[in-house]
Amino acid sequence: MLVISDQDIIKAVEPIELISAIEKAYIIQDKASTNIPNRMHLNNDENTLLVMPGFIESIFGTKLVSLFPKNAEENKPVLNGIMVLNDARTGEPLAMINGNKLTAMRTGAVGATAVKYLSPFTAQTLGIIGAGVQAYHQALIISTQRPFRKLIICDKNLSKAEVVKDNLENRLEDIEIVVTVNPNELVIDSDVIVTATSSNEPVFDVDTEKLSNKTFIGIGSYKPDMQEIQLSVYQKTEKVYVDTLHAKEECGDIKIPLDKGLIKEENIIPFSSVLTSGKLPEESSIKVFKSVGMSLFDLTVAELIYNNAKEKDLGQEVKI
Repeated sequence: MLVISDQDIIKAVEPIELISAIEKAYIIQDKASTNIPNRMHLNNDENTLLVMPGFIESIFGTKLVSLFPKNAEENKPVLNGIMVLNDARTGEPLAMINGNKLTAMRTGAVGATAVKYLSPFTAQTLGIIGAGVQAYHQALIISTQRPFRKLIICDKNLSKAEVVKDNLENRLEDIEIVVTVNPNELVIDSDVIVTATSSNEPVFDVDTEKLSNKTFIGIGSYKPDMQEIQLSVYQKTEKVYVDTLHAKEECGDIKIPLDKGLIKEENIIPFSSVLTSGKLPEESSIKVFKSVGMSLFDLTVAELIYNNAKEKDLGQEVKI
C-alpha cells in the first residue's frame, strides 16, 4: 500500500489538473457504474465524524473526516482525515492518502469548477470570507480560471487573514492581495465571493441591488443550522446550483431558504447539469453555488493523486 503525505500530494498534482478530476466526477455522477451513498454524519456534541464511502468503475474508497471546531482555539486543525483507496476488482488497499490535504485541494477545485462555468469571463476581483485552510486553496485554484487582478481576504481575526495573504503572495505574484475585517465591503467590491466559514448566521448583509452579476460560492456550511449567505440573495436569483441534491437536507444555506419559501425545490439545480447540457447561465443574474461535498469528488481526485504519485515515484510503500 502506498502512503501519500500532504507534501507528496503537492508534488503529485498541479492545481489546474484537479479541475479536470472534479469535472470527471460530475460527468459520471449519475452513471450506473457509480455507487455513491450520502455521507454519514455522527455527531458528538459539537464534534462530527464524517464517513464517505463510494465506488466508481476503476476504484473504490472511504474517507474518514473528523471536525472538531474547538481545535481552532488550540491552534490545531479543525479538520482531520484519511482516505483509503482500494482496487475495484480485488478490494485490495492501494493507498492511504492524507485526508486534510486531499479535502482542502478537492474543495478548492470544486469552487474553481463552479467559477469556471458560472462566473463572468471578465471577473477581476475575488473575495474570500474566512481565513482558514480553505481560503488558501480556494484562492490558489480559483485564480487559474479568471483574469483576477485583486484578491480580498476577510476574517474577524485580521492576523489570520494576513497569514493567508503571506502564504499566497509567492504563488499569486500577478494578483494584488489585501485583507479586511469588513465582509460587506468585500462583497460589494468583488465579482466572485467565496464563503468559507463555519458560521450559523449569514456572514454579510448587503443591499441586493448592489449584487447584480456577482457569483457566490458557498463552501463552509455543512449542517442544517449553519448558514453563510444572506437570505435576500435567494430572492434575486432564479437558480441555485448544488454539487449534490443532498444539500437540501444537509446544509442551512439551502434548507433554510427552502423552508422559508424563498426558493422553490425545482429551482435547486444539480451542477452536473451545467456540464452535461453545455448551457451557461446568463451573465446578468446573481449566481449561487453551494457545495456540501461528496465522496465522488474524493474518489476522482484521490485516483488522480495516486496515479500521479506512482508515475513520479512519490509516497512510501508499506506492508499491512
